Amino acid sequence: MTTEPPLEFPRAQQARGPDDTYRVLFLDSADNVELLKATCKEDGFVVVGSETIAEAMLFLEGKDHVDVIVCAAHLESESMFAFLRHVRAHSTHATSMFLILSLEAGTLGTFLDRSAARAGVALGANAYAIMPTFDALALLAHIRELQPDIPTLLQLETPDEKLSRSQAATRDAVRLARARSGGERGEE
Repeated sequence: MTTEPPLEFPRAQQARGPDDTYRVLFLDSADNVELLKATCKEDGFVVVGSETIAEAMLFLEGKDHVDVIVCAAHLESESMFAFLRHVRAHSTHATSMFLILSLEAGTLGTFLDRSAARAGVALGANAYAIMPTFDALALLAHIRELQPDIPTLLQLETPDEKLSRSQAATRDAVRLARARSGGERGEE
């Protein structure tokens, strides 16, 4: 039975504020997913990894969202094109940014990538990246280029959720100011 993959968060040192927290879903082989997730978590992204289309769709059909989907160009026994069509047909995720990532090397891989890139873009992919050798900085640049100006989570907030988040931020700011002023008095 397929289970929904969990969200994974960056360490506290890499975490960003809510207005700058973006979510990225990866669909690739187990080894590649771990590499991709680690790279993005180190840069402050919240990530979810999946090794099959079924896992990815369980996550996407749940209550969660993503800002950018990164899908391997060459899935082991499934079709990246089928996944892309399914995402574009989904009411909630039809506008999610979709990056096709090819980590294949060699002449044949390059030839196949050109064809896959044209087909992927025709089916609605926003970008196609070819990395014969994994390049963390290039991956992060592609994701940043595709991420929306405002994280999807904030775009989907209800007015009550926005008010609650604003009130919590105000409380946190007051606590921080009090702690700083109390710390300054204690040092005098």
